[in-house]
Amino acid sequence: MTTSTIPESTLAEPIASASATSSTKRSTLFAIVLGHLTVDMQTGSLAVLLPLLLKTFSLDYTGAAAIMSFNNIVIALAQPLFGILGDRRQMRWLIYVGCLLTGVGMVAVMFLPSYWLIVAAVVLSGLGSAMFHPEALSVLRAISGQKATTASSYFFFGGNIGFAIGPLLVAWLTYRWGTHAAIWMMIPTVVALGFLAANTGMISQPAAAHAAAHGQHGTQQRRQNLGLIVLLLTLITVQTVVLNGLKTFIPLYYERFGQVPADWIALMLTTLALTGAGGTLFGGVAAERIGRKMVIIIASLFVLGTLFVVFHSNGWLQLLMLALTGFFLSMPWPLSVVMVQEAMPNNIGLASGLTLGFAYGASGLGIAVLGRIGDLFGLQTTMNIVMWLPIAALALSFLVPKRVAANKY
Repeated sequence: MTTSTIPESTLAEPIASASATSSTKRSTLFAIVLGHLTVDMQTGSLAVLLPLLLKTFSLDYTGAAAIMSFNNIVIALAQPLFGILGDRRQMRWLIYVGCLLTGVGMVAVMFLPSYWLIVAAVVLSGLGSAMFHPEALSVLRAISGQKATTASSYFFFGGNIGFAIGPLLVAWLTYRWGTHAAIWMMIPTVVALGFLAANTGMISQPAAAHAAAHGQHGTQQRRQNLGLIVLLLTLITVQTVVLNGLKTFIPLYYERFGQVPADWIALMLTTLALTGAGGTLFGGVAAERIGRKMVIIIASLFVLGTLFVVFHSNGWLQLLMLALTGFFLSMPWPLSVVMVQEAMPNNIGLASGLTLGFAYGASGLGIAVLGRIGDLFGLQTTMNIVMWLPIAALALSFLVPKRVAANKY
């Protein structure tokens, strides 16, 4: 009796191949996260520049808030469109162009001589951000498999780190060397583009196709999912209005009423974003243990409490409560995005563009309204509205299902 044996080298080949593929995916994940970090770093730097622009061009609160609103509205309108284009025809080059445009547009703000040129630069930067996000999330979905929530957590972690670094870095550069030193903000963008270029092979791989749904059951499922999508988009919008409201009006409010120095205001914004980064990571881990719905409810409840303390304290206690606000406010983000993607598996780009773009747009309009309220009734009224908005998020969180049913949207 003869026994056939398989050479060890033959067995080792698929193992080595799987290991190499896994390593390549980790490298691609890192490049996408780094790219997201730099895109949101540039966008996040805009808030800390508002007081400078307000003084330079003698703006009122409506005009200052409008700069932020233009950025958010452009991102909102363009992201779903780029998502639809990406679903119909793979356009991975948008990742590279978007990363570059976001940086160039935002850095140009500090070099332009008029208000409307600044608005144009902000619009350009917003278009870059809108190009980057849907395609980047589509790549993550394609390479993450069953770890979509974890990959999304890393993605949003990178974005929040960028939002944390942006205000601190641009404040340090402009304070130490003047406004033109903002040009150095392009260095992280160039580095990120280098990593993205090094992973072009994996980024350019086509996404897996999904089968279409048929029949009455599929129609009923789509209707249920449409309601879920609207619910999640509304929840994301409320949370984003609160977050961007804090980022926009903390510098304006505390510079005028709190006699707070610029470096402390920058620290407040950085703390809000940095702890938010931790929240996105912790949210994914916690969801695997206690479920997505429970995480969203708990996070919304804590935000309501911590934000109240923020506006009724000062010094280090206020900073601690602001840190907790950023942490819990950001926890539901990756969970909500993945749930919308699961409800629209045939339209990952559109799902990604909707969750981010709709939130940007609604929050942009919300910030414009808050700015107008500040002009008419005072910034104290604006901050009170921001403080109590989490009540709406808490109410909506109880309506979120425990999981998204398997479907084909």
